[in-house]
This record gives sequence, structure tokens and C-alpha cells, in this order.
Amino acid sequence: MMKKYPLLILIPLLFISCSKEPDDNYAEPEYKILSYTEDATIFCTFSYPSVGSDGNPIQLSSALFAYNPTQADSSAEIRTVIAASHITVTSGVECPSKIKSAFTLNDVTVLQTLPANAQIPELRQSVIIMPDLEGYGITEHLPHPYLSRELSARQTADAIRYGILVYKSLEKALPFADDWKSICLGYSQGGSVALATHRYIEENALDDEFHFAGSFCAGGAYNLIEILRYYISDDGWSSGVETRHTKGTLSLPVVMPLIVKGMLDSNPYMKEHDITDYFSKQFLDTGILDWLNQKTKSTNDIARAWYTIREDGLTAKDGTYYSPLQIQELFPTGNNYTRLLMKSYEVSADLSKMLTPSLFDYLNNPSTYDGQYPFTGDRFEDLLAALDANSNITGWKPGHKIILLHSRYDTVVPYTNMLSFAQNHPDADIKVVDLGTKDHQDTGSDLFMALINKTFSKDIAWLFAEK
Repeated sequence: MMKKYPLLILIPLLFISCSKEPDDNYAEPEYKILSYTEDATIFCTFSYPSVGSDGNPIQLSSALFAYNPTQADSSAEIRTVIAASHITVTSGVECPSKIKSAFTLNDVTVLQTLPANAQIPELRQSVIIMPDLEGYGITEHLPHPYLSRELSARQTADAIRYGILVYKSLEKALPFADDWKSICLGYSQGGSVALATHRYIEENALDDEFHFAGSFCAGGAYNLIEILRYYISDDGWSSGVETRHTKGTLSLPVVMPLIVKGMLDSNPYMKEHDITDYFSKQFLDTGILDWLNQKTKSTNDIARAWYTIREDGLTAKDGTYYSPLQIQELFPTGNNYTRLLMKSYEVSADLSKMLTPSLFDYLNNPSTYDGQYPFTGDRFEDLLAALDANSNITGWKPGHKIILLHSRYDTVVPYTNMLSFAQNHPDADIKVVDLGTKDHQDTGSDLFMALINKTFSKDIAWLFAEK
């Protein structure tokens, strides 16, 4: 049974404007604390300046969780700043700064307990900075540029800088240890953003300022083209173990529209293309674009909606009727079960029905994956070019330690995707950790719960040790 934690005691909202010396890279150096509560941990939300997907200045929001020893201890100090990147969310209330208003259990609800309950000192005596990123929190009205590598990394790095300032401005802030360090950490989308932020920190010479030690990246999408190829061609054996994946299927269908929409929303070369260039009318008629734009359904809510129309059929907005049999051709399997005391839903998608026939044929052609992906103006070639540009396996040489954790049984973000990063950086200081025998979502649940105990104590010790 999950341990119960005391309810947070609400302290009146603080609205504090602060500033720092101007920096050429940060044109608008104001941040603001938006909310503050405390008990076993400090929890606050803040806004900070960054750059948006349109290249203009933008105010973003972030959550911050911090070590707050309940008894006076003059020796208490902060040992670690953790830049935590959130998993894929599709509902506004699931983002880090809104988690107090959500009845959900995800990475944010577990990570906020680390400063009070983690058994590994580096994780307990920490300040955890967890940005919403563009499209969530105070920018929920904007599109979320999903898996936009450099943009997400820049916005996360800005959150680190201002998050440290925010924490130091708090009345109950503890001193930083002389040898304090920062790390990037995340799972799934968060693993991708964590590794991208690692790269951004190194390429922009922020490692000394951030006392940067390295990254703890799990289940991340580092090679977006490899993921597509896996969905199209894997027969269940590409990771050296037998998985439930079959060729041309997708076990978490919401991933595809999120990725393609993310490229359309954030890449200038994709602006002339449209979502209908890539997805079938039947799939779009399920309502997926409305759900992603409205941000009122979680990924589980979306799976539940698809599960329901598998049983009941669907009448689209334009009056087109799809029988249950037709919907089941699109979503061949549907299941529901209990995960962490919550009812979870799962459907699979047939990519030959989900995608336009021409895109499916294009992706099914082995010659498509020739390693050269320029922008040409062609809708399909531009999609691969955008995916390649937002992948993170080439173009840099990591200078700090990286822990890559992945399950060989992952059918959403395949293990081969992680291997491609490791194989492209044979001289980097990388530690690869196999994460059990479960699929993507269950692996993530196990990972975050394990951060509370000592499961990863040796890995964290390796990450923090001097090179």
C-alpha cells in the first residue's frame, strides 16, 4: 500500500517580484513567485522569462519542490538541484504547476515527495525544478511543441537558472553545500527533454554555473525516426526479447498525433503542411485534435474514449457514421485494468488505418530510411527532416555523465532507440541500465516509486562521483 503523506498546510499566496542583473541571453530578467505551501517539503510555483516557439520572449511557469527539514538543523543544506522534466501530458491539470488541483498519480506527485522521503541523500536534500514548458501552466492557451528538442531544452535551462534564484529568495531557503551539483532527470518525454537539456547546458557553457554533474534519462525518445521505423517494421524481437509488438501497430496511439502536431506547431519548415496530410479522416474523426487542443483529457481519458467507441461506434461531426467493426479495424485491441489504484485503459492502433495510405506506404518503404533527411518541401520528407532535426543522437559529444535507463520490453519508446544513442557515442561516459520486464507505462510507474528507496543508490553515486 502506498505510504500516506500529511496534507500540505496552505500558506497565503505570495506575489513577489524579483530581478537579477541583465544578461544578454535573457532579455527580460524578472521572475515571480505565484504560489507557496510547505510542510515536509516546500512547494511553490513561479513564472520566468524564456523564448517561445515563435522566437519571441515568453513568460513560462514551473513548479519547485525543496527539502524542508521539520526540525531545526543548523547543518542542513541543499546538495542537489534536480531539473526534472515531466512525462507526456495532454491535460492542463496534469502539468507540474497545476498538480495540487489534480486527482492523479503521476511523475509529479511522486517527485514532489523526494525532498521529504527519498532514502538517497542526493535526492532528498534537493531542490527540484520542474517546468511546465510552453503550452501548459500559464501558457495553456498555446500549442505545446511536443518533442521540440532545442526549444524544450532552452526553456528548461531558463527554469533552472530562475528556479535557483526563486529558491534562494525564500525565507526558509537552506544554504547550498560547497560541492552541490545539478542533474537532469526524466522519463519518456521527460527523458528526451532531460537529455536535450544536458546537451543545451554543455553547448551553451552553463555547466559551471549550474555545477552540472550529468543526467538520469529513462525511457526517452532520442531517435524519433528510429521510433517510427520500429512501429512500422518490428515483429516483436528487435530488442533481443519477445514483446507484444506486431508490425504496423502502435500500443499508445496518442503518441503519433502528438509527435506530428508537435512538428507542425514548432518547425517553420512544417508550417505549409497540414495534419490531414498525415492522418486518415477516420482517425481524425475520433476527435483527437479537439482533445489535444482543448487539453481537458489525460492520455488515459483519451484511451478510454477510444475504448468506448470501439464498443459503441462513432458518428463524426460531419455526420459520417463508423460502426463498431470499422472502429475495431482502426483500434484492433482494447483493454482496461487497474494501475496504482486507478482504472486504466489501453487500445492499440493499426497504422495502415491511422495514417493516410500514401504516408503508410512511404514509411513502409525501407529506402525511406537512408540516413539523409533534408527539408525539400515534400510533406513526407519534411516530416522526417523535422523528426531528424529534433532527435538527439548525433551532432554533439557529451562531456558529462549520462545514465540511460530503458526496458527491453518497451513498445512505445523502443529499446533500440536508446541503443542508437549509446552506439553513436562510444567514447562518452554513459551507463546503461536495463529496467525490468514491463512495457512503457508500467516501467515508468515502477521507476518513480523506486526513486524513493535505494534502488538506484549505486547509479546515483556513480553520477555524482568526480570523473
